Amino acid sequence: MKRTKNILLLSFLICLTSCKKDSNDIKLDKEKSFYVNINFPDTVYRNSSYNGKINYRNALDTITVSLNDPKKYRFIDFAFLRTDNISYNEDYLKKIVTDTFTSENNRIIPLYNIFFNKLGVNYIDGIITDQVSIEGGGTDKYGKPMTRIITNEFRVNHKVIVINRPEPKSNL
Repeated sequence: MKRTKNILLLSFLICLTSCKKDSNDIKLDKEKSFYVNINFPDTVYRNSSYNGKINYRNALDTITVSLNDPKKYRFIDFAFLRTDNISYNEDYLKKIVTDTFTSENNRIIPLYNIFFNKLGVNYIDGIITDQVSIEGGGTDKYGKPMTRIITNEFRVNHKVIVINRPEPKSNL
């Protein structure tokens, strides 16, 4: 009888210690959960308009790739400004953004009619906001629909050199 109790106690302790949480858990690194490639010229002429695009992938693509799904509504925005200095934090950037582009699909954010009027080194500096709203189908105690919102934000910038357009040579 005493031996049976000892075996049960030993079995219980073995089970208890074998169920501990492993310290080698794999965590999703924020730096590796997205891909951004800004397709925009590195050198531009002052006061000339340029178009480009941002090629983009994010971990939220595993939830939905559609931007029109009513059960999993998703939007991707790029709020940005043109500047010659990027030595400020994301909170300040959110306060000073001057323009926003919205994605056409889950892979491309278009950039239209971007121009620079200051010569030298400039930047396109902004924040990509990728948000999915998932309808749960239930309601809370007040009768409002329960929606889960997942938001990822990433700061991205692109260095642009602004030069004067060369004067046309005369044929005299």
